[in-house]
Amino acid sequence: MLASILGFLAAAALLLHHHRRHLLVIAQDCPLDLSWPNFTLAASACSNRNERSTCCRYMNAFVAVSIARYAKTTGSLGVPLAFNDICLSSVSETLQSYGIPPNASTFCGLGQKILVSYQCEGRVSISEMLQSPNFDDVLKSCKMPLSTESRCRRCLNSDIVYLHHLIEVQDNITLSTCRDAAFVTLANRGDNFSAFDLASCFFSVQEITPLPVNASEQPSQLLAPATSPSPATSQAPMQQHLFAKPPKEHHHAFKITVVLGIGIIVTGVAILLLIILGLLIRKKGRELKSANTPIATSSTFPHPQVQTRQEDHFVCPSAMFRRFSYKKLRKASDNFSNIIQRGGSGIVYKARLDDGFIAVKQMNTVSERSQVEFYREMELLGRLHHRHLVALRGFCIERHERFLIYEYMENGSLKDHLHSSEKIPLEWHTRIRIAIDVANALEYLHFYCDPPSLSQ
Repeated sequence: MLASILGFLAAAALLLHHHRRHLLVIAQDCPLDLSWPNFTLAASACSNRNERSTCCRYMNAFVAVSIARYAKTTGSLGVPLAFNDICLSSVSETLQSYGIPPNASTFCGLGQKILVSYQCEGRVSISEMLQSPNFDDVLKSCKMPLSTESRCRRCLNSDIVYLHHLIEVQDNITLSTCRDAAFVTLANRGDNFSAFDLASCFFSVQEITPLPVNASEQPSQLLAPATSPSPATSQAPMQQHLFAKPPKEHHHAFKITVVLGIGIIVTGVAILLLIILGLLIRKKGRELKSANTPIATSSTFPHPQVQTRQEDHFVCPSAMFRRFSYKKLRKASDNFSNIIQRGGSGIVYKARLDDGFIAVKQMNTVSERSQVEFYREMELLGRLHHRHLVALRGFCIERHERFLIYEYMENGSLKDHLHSSEKIPLEWHTRIRIAIDVANALEYLHFYCDPPSLSQ
């Protein structure tokens, strides 16, 4: 009887201890604060089945800005592992309370693709990201403000080049996580950086704005796990300094001085606009003069119009890809005789170099519109890095011709293997593997490209 009573007491003590630990975990709130955003545009996008990718980018932006605000206090690229599940649940509930449909967390991959802790190749803090190779180039290219398209594009291109050199294994989740870690690092680099403008650029969404201070019903919870509530209240103004513009001071005295100052500013702006207009006219004149000039055959410097596009913040092709000469391509393709495919945008030839075969795509026309499309295609292809996509190896701009050089698929196309009588039929497990790989590539194009690309 005594043994039974002692056993019952031991079991009760164990149960109380387990329940107490459970209550302690529940009592710990997620340190991320999602009460600041205006969810109107996000809720509208998430309610439309045709705008799911926009919905996911909004959700990713909200979480990333919240982590950036949290990192202002802790220096960490996310919450500790013990808070991971708590924060994921808190984020999901907060989004639903502000009008985001419950299924949005599922199809956007909250917890799988949208994380609350960014670990980029072993780097878990802002200081480690700042010390990573070539991050200084990203800081130089992402100077605020990023509200213009050209500045935003230059910042994103610099970040893509940085990630391409940093990440050895080009995995979708790793690429997205390191991009978010770079965002958090940039958002914490001084008073001149605005996390809201940066998020609008990084995640390709419309302007992200915070709610007015008196419109937010929930108090700010921008706390580190180990801090107490009272210090957090005193730190709140300091933390908001990075993410909100200080209120303008209105001075009612010295009205004459104010009017005179406004007049001087207006005059200065007018003179500056006249100077910019003159420079644009001069630049346009140079473009018209060089339009009929034969393109140089140098393999070192790009065509002058390529440099002009570079001034508009297109990626300079010679900075990312190898440049081929027309003579070398003609010799490698046997005078462009080995045709692989004819398409609406050009003809694809098979060519042989010293290090293997390549596929050479010749653009059909050389109109001004086709040149713009050529530069834009070069820029977009430079952003694609995936093992299931054919990689762009180089280009050629010569003799008023435009060529794109891709890696060559030695085994032929999937169409040949499925329908050609000369090919051995594929086994079912091989077909399933191909379908999975194609799905991975499509997921990368639809959700991880910036901007998202639709496959043809």
